[in-house]
Amino acid sequence: MSQLRFATALFAPVFLAAAAAAPAPTPAPQPAAPAAAPPAADAQPPGVPGQPGAPAAPQFSVNTPVGDWAVRCAQTTVKSPAPCDVIQLTVNQDTKQRIMSFSLAYVPSRDAYAMQVIVPTGVALSKGMSLAAGQRALNGVKFNRCERDGCYVEMLVDAQTVNALAGAGAKTNVTVIGYGQNTEVQLPISLTGFTEALDRMKGLARDRAVAIPASTVTPPPLTSTPVAAPPQPAAPAPAAGKAPAAAKAPAGKAK
Repeated sequence: MSQLRFATALFAPVFLAAAAAAPAPTPAPQPAAPAAAPPAADAQPPGVPGQPGAPAAPQFSVNTPVGDWAVRCAQTTVKSPAPCDVIQLTVNQDTKQRIMSFSLAYVPSRDAYAMQVIVPTGVALSKGMSLAAGQRALNGVKFNRCERDGCYVEMLVDAQTVNALAGAGAKTNVTVIGYGQNTEVQLPISLTGFTEALDRMKGLARDRAVAIPASTVTPPPLTSTPVAAPPQPAAPAPAAGKAPAAAKAPAGKAK
C-alpha cells in the first residue's frame, strides 16, 4: 500500500455553516463501477472557484497549522453560525493525491459540530462510513452525495462524540467498504494536535458565530455509541466428580 502522510490545506471554506442550518440532502445513487483513483489533493467541492458558477474565492482571517491540523476562520465580514473549522487532509505520499479530508466546525448556538468527511469514490454507499472515537464510535453513517472528487458525509455531530474523539489517543480511523466488496478499508486520521486545535477553533467560533434562531429547525446531531467490550473468557468448570476444595479455617489457639 502506498505510504500516506498527513497534511493541512485550504479546503471547503465555509460549507459547514450551511450543513448546520439545512437538512441533509438525499444520498446519491450507487456508483456503477469499482473505486476510481483518489482525487487530486487540490480538488475542491462544488461551489468553489474553478467550477462553473462558483463565487469568488473566500479569504481566511485565520489559517494556522496546529500539529497535523489547521485551524481556519472565514473573514469577520462573513456571518455564519459556524465560521471556523479544524481540518486535516490525508495524502498519498507517492502520487500527492488526496485520499481523505476530515473537518469539524463548531456551532455554538447548538453546542454541536458540523462534520465533513470526503473519501474516494467507489465506496459502498449503502454500507455507510464509520468513525472510531476512542471508547465510542459512529457506525453506518450515510453518505450525502458523491461528486467527481469524492463521496461526502456532511452531518451535525454531538459534543459527546467529539470529546470522545479528542480522548482517543494518537490516531484513529474512518472505515469504508468498497463497492461490490465486503472488505473494510481503514483511512487513518492523526490526532496529533487535535485537542489544541479544537479548543482554539471553538474559542474563535464563540467570538465570531451568529446564533441560529431558536425557531429554526436543524437536523438532530449524530451521536456515537459505546464500543462493546470484548467478551471475557469463562472460568474453567471443575472436573467431573470433584467438588471444589473447601477453604481451610485458621487453626484456633488452645486455651
